Amino acid sequence: MSIQPLPTAPSSAPSKLPVLKALTCPQCGASLSQFTPTAQTIICRNCRSHIALGAEALSLLGAGRQLPPPPAPIRLGQVLKLAEGTFFVLGRVLYEGRDDEDVWQWTEWLLGANDGRLLWLSYYQSEGFVLFRKLRLRQALSARSIPIAADRSAPINERYPARILGAEGELTFRAQVGDRLTMIEGAAGGKKYSVQQTSAEIEAYEGTPISVKAIAEALGDAVWLQHIDASNARAEMLSAIALFAFVFAALALVMFAVSSGSGALLTRQTLNLSTAQREARLPLNLEANGRPLQVRLQLQGGLPTGSYASVEVSVSAPNEVETFLFEKDFYHETGYDEDGYWSESDYYGEAAFTVEQSGPHEIELTFSDSSPTVSSIVVTVSVYRDVILSAPFLIYAIVVGAGGLGLAILGAIQRKK
Repeated sequence: MSIQPLPTAPSSAPSKLPVLKALTCPQCGASLSQFTPTAQTIICRNCRSHIALGAEALSLLGAGRQLPPPPAPIRLGQVLKLAEGTFFVLGRVLYEGRDDEDVWQWTEWLLGANDGRLLWLSYYQSEGFVLFRKLRLRQALSARSIPIAADRSAPINERYPARILGAEGELTFRAQVGDRLTMIEGAAGGKKYSVQQTSAEIEAYEGTPISVKAIAEALGDAVWLQHIDASNARAEMLSAIALFAFVFAALALVMFAVSSGSGALLTRQTLNLSTAQREARLPLNLEANGRPLQVRLQLQGGLPTGSYASVEVSVSAPNEVETFLFEKDFYHETGYDEDGYWSESDYYGEAAFTVEQSGPHEIELTFSDSSPTVSSIVVTVSVYRDVILSAPFLIYAIVVGAGGLGLAILGAIQRKK
C-alpha cells in the first residue's frame, strides 16, 4: 500500500544549495537552475519539457507530463538531515516495471549535498524506502550475480523491463518520458543492490533500507511524524489482537485433538457386507440423555488397487423412524505423476447423532450397489457415548486463525504506511 500524501509542515530550513548555472528553457523561455555539475537532464517547471544539458547549449529531449502526487510528502528543494549529512531534494523520477503477471510503479528522488555527493532515495510499495549510493562495478555483471567487491557478489533475485513514466527537477542521466531500461536487483548482507541498464550505459547502486519514520525525522515533518506514530499504534493493536487470535486458535486445535479421541465405548462389532447380503444391523439399547453418540466405521483388510466400496449408515429408533447418518466411500488409488509413484486410501468414517427416544435402536449398514469392483467387505462398527464433538473446535481454529493472520497482515501493512 502506498503512503498517502499528507499536508506537510513548512521546512524549517530553506534550500541553501547554490545555483551552479542560471539557464533558459529552449521550449518556453522560462528560467532554469542547475545545481550539480553532473546534471544531464533538467525538467522545466513551466512547460515540463525534458532538456539535455550539453557542453555548449541546451537541447530539447522531449515533452514531459504532469506527475501524480508523490507517494510520500517529499518535495523538490526540501532539506533532509540524514546520518550521511545534509542533502537537498533535486529531482524525482516515476518508474513502471512489469513481468509476466504484474505491473507496478516506484518512485526515486535524487538527493544532493553541498560537497557534490549524490544519493537516490527510492520507495517501493512492497519494500518501503531504500537509500542508494552509486556503486562502481569492478567486474563484469554475470547472469546470476552483481559484483559488489573484488571478492564478493550479490545473487540476482529479479530482472525485469521498466520505463520512465515521468520526472521533475534535475537528473544525473539523460531521461525522457517512455525511456526503457532493464532493472537487475539483488541482495546480500542486509543491503539492496540495483543495476539500471540501458542501450547506452549501465549503472549500479548499493542501498540501505531506511524506515519511514527516519525519513520523516530527516525532513523535520511534524505532521508526517504524528501520522506515523498513530499508524504504528494501530499496527501494535492489530498485532496484539492477532496474537490473541493465534493463541485461541492453538487452544482450539488442542481441544480438537483431545475431543477426537473422546467418548466411552458402548459397543463394537465386526459386520460382513456383500453383494449377496447388502444389509447388516447392530441392535442397541440407548437412553435419551441429550448427549451425543458417535458411530465410527473401520474397513478391515483394505481394498484392491483402483477399487472403492460405498456404505450407507442409518439408525432406527423405537418408533421405527429411520434417520440417515452418513455415507462413506472407502477407496484405494495409486498412480504416477511428475513426483513419481503415489498411493492413497481412506478406510475410516464417522458421524454423531443424539438419541431422541429411549429404548431399542438399530444401527443399519447398507452396502451400496454402486460398488461393482468389490463383491464383499468387512467393516468394524464402534459406537461411543458421551462424545465431545471435535468438528466445531476445528472450524473455530480455522476461522479464528485465518482472522488472526488477516489482522497480522493488516498490522504489517500499517507499519509500512
